[in-house]
Amino acid sequence: MRIVFLAVLLSAPLQASALPALQRVASAQIVEAARAQLMLRLGGDAAAAQVSLVGTPEDAMVLPGKLALTVRPPTGRWPRARVSVPVDVSVDGQVVRSATVWFALSLHHDVLSYVADTPPGTAASSLKFAPHDEDVAAVQGDLVTDPSQLNGMRLRHSVAAGSAVSREDFEPIPDVDRRQRVEVDAAFGSIHMQTKGTAIGRGNTGDTVSVLVDGGEAPVDARITNKGVVEVVE
Repeated sequence: MRIVFLAVLLSAPLQASALPALQRVASAQIVEAARAQLMLRLGGDAAAAQVSLVGTPEDAMVLPGKLALTVRPPTGRWPRARVSVPVDVSVDGQVVRSATVWFALSLHHDVLSYVADTPPGTAASSLKFAPHDEDVAAVQGDLVTDPSQLNGMRLRHSVAAGSAVSREDFEPIPDVDRRQRVEVDAAFGSIHMQTKGTAIGRGNTGDTVSVLVDGGEAPVDARITNKGVVEVVE
């Protein structure tokens, strides 16, 4: 009798400490949830997009309870060649695991491209564009969809024929540029004079730049009052 009682006492702690059976969340289930979110993000482009899985999470082992998968939409530049889709695994409303599913994305569209090789400083208004098939997911930068988006801009760097037109290729044309010929207004008391000069710096209306007035020996400070027009600062 004592032996039986002792056996019961020894087995009691083991029974009390036994863990509940875990439930498995298959990797395929997580991947499909992430893929559905990616297709939703693609919207009307989903049919034309090429999507392939490049990073698969492991199966998740979680405690028993009501299971739910919450998929968060991709963030950052869109579209892009590599897309990460985060998935939260919840049990009874509590997030217990998180996984990230990686996809490779290719999406072709006709985009604006440069017709010819062009040097920096060229005004956008003088450029010619043509449609060109491009994998927009692989393009770095914000693509230009209409030439009117480039009004008042010029090329920041040289571009090659056939390359996609990106906003990052351009910068605003300043009201006064370096080495630009400018109209110079000067006032000395009641006397007002107008002459020409060459800007040494660049800026926009309200900025002060150095200008070498025609016939002068040293630059003077002048405030930009309009495009190509400065006023000597006393």
